[in-house]
Amino acid sequence: MSSRHRGRSLALMCLYQIDLVGTDPSRAMKFDWYDKKISREEKEYAIFLVKGVVENRKEIDTLIKKYSENWELSRISVVNRCILRLSILSLQKEPFLAAPVVINEAVELTKEFETDESANFINGLLDAFYKKEIVAKQSK
Repeated sequence: MSSRHRGRSLALMCLYQIDLVGTDPSRAMKFDWYDKKISREEKEYAIFLVKGVVENRKEIDTLIKKYSENWELSRISVVNRCILRLSILSLQKEPFLAAPVVINEAVELTKEFETDESANFINGLLDAFYKKEIVAKQSK
């Protein structure tokens, strides 16, 4: 497993705690709840993602609502919301990563923590977001 994938997975678990339980982000980012060895690179990447989501959550959630086609944010599972948040952040803030790679990572995380049906939803939403928000703005 690549360190970037592992960092995303850690960020997802951290965001899940923040969203579901209301854990303070600084507490969750200590990763003392994680019982496996974490490399410095994995931890730094997870922290980058979590901080970015926490700082931009309202904007990101507005985008999720916009592209979720009549789904209220509260109807989207906590895991799916967290995957969408960290993936939208990556698409916006990490232009050096190819969008298909980010979207594929999101789909893989969804299959790992959710269902294939959820993976289709995540893929469709992120693809629409990327094409209409990132590509459209780059071509202007």
